[in-house]
Formats: sequence, C-alpha cells, structure tokens
Amino acid sequence: MTARYDPLQRENLKPEHQEIWDGIAKPRKGAVPAPFQVLLTSPELCRLSGDLGAFCRFRTGLPPRLSELLILTVARYWNCEYEFTVHSVEARKAGVPDHEIEALKAGRRPVFEDPAADLVHRFATELLERRDVSEKTYADAVARFSRQTTLEMSGIIGYYTHLALIMLAHRVPGSAE
Repeated sequence: MTARYDPLQRENLKPEHQEIWDGIAKPRKGAVPAPFQVLLTSPELCRLSGDLGAFCRFRTGLPPRLSELLILTVARYWNCEYEFTVHSVEARKAGVPDHEIEALKAGRRPVFEDPAADLVHRFATELLERRDVSEKTYADAVARFSRQTTLEMSGIIGYYTHLALIMLAHRVPGSAE
C-alpha cells in the first residue's frame, strides 16, 4: 500500500509550523517522527497531540519498562507496525525482555516474570478487547500503582490508540524511517 503522506523537512514549513515542529522535536532528541509529520497537516491537532504524547511517554507514574510494554500492547492490538517497530526498540532499551516483545509481535500473550508487567498487560488487554476493565484488575492496578497512575495508564492506551489509528488511516510504513 502507498503511504498517504509526504515526509516533511523543517526548512520547507511555514514559520508557525516550524514552531510546532520544534516543540515536537524537543523532548524527542530533535526527531519529529512520522506520526507528527502526518499530524502537521492540522497544526493545532499536531501541537496538542505532541503535548499529550510528551506527557504519556515521559511523565506518567509508570516506569519506562512498563510504559513501553503498555505501548507495545496497544500497537499489537491495532496491528500498527510503525508503532510496534519504533517501540520495540524503546522497550528493549527500557528493559522489556525479548521473549515478551516476541510474544506480542506474534500475537501471543507473553509469559511475564514480573507481576507488574502482567498487570499492565492485563489492564490494557481488558480495556481494548472488552471496552472495560474488570473490578479485580482495576483494584489490583490502583493497589499496585495508585489511582493517578491507573488513570495515566488509561491515558497512554488512549493516546497510542489515537496515533495507531492515524498511522493506519494514512498508511505510515512499518519501518521507523
């Protein structure tokens, strides 16, 4: 399938779009990933998505390892290859074991050694597949992570669903190019 967007170069953008580009790039080590290049078609949506993404990615109560596991769970649910490819690299850096990443990639439930990882995956899977979280899973999440972090987990799931759907609609290739 042909991509439905064109990669952008900062110097070719209008000044107001360059400002949004710079805001996206700042927390991402100067990079503006493909999803945000798609989103720049709507500068306000791009800016707001970038701000929410920076929070969901870097400032929630989840440690990076669990956050990346949550993101991979969402990416696999939506079969969003770009998101899965990019975040597999980040997940490895954050300490997610290869066997968990490979199981998710193959569409299988990983065998978790860490009960917190199992809980994060269970929470995401229930919410995505059932459109609800069981009383037990919700209570377990609040007890382990706090009510605030449990809310943030829902936010991460929603944010990465938002990006996955945009990438699928605009056929962003599966590679991290």
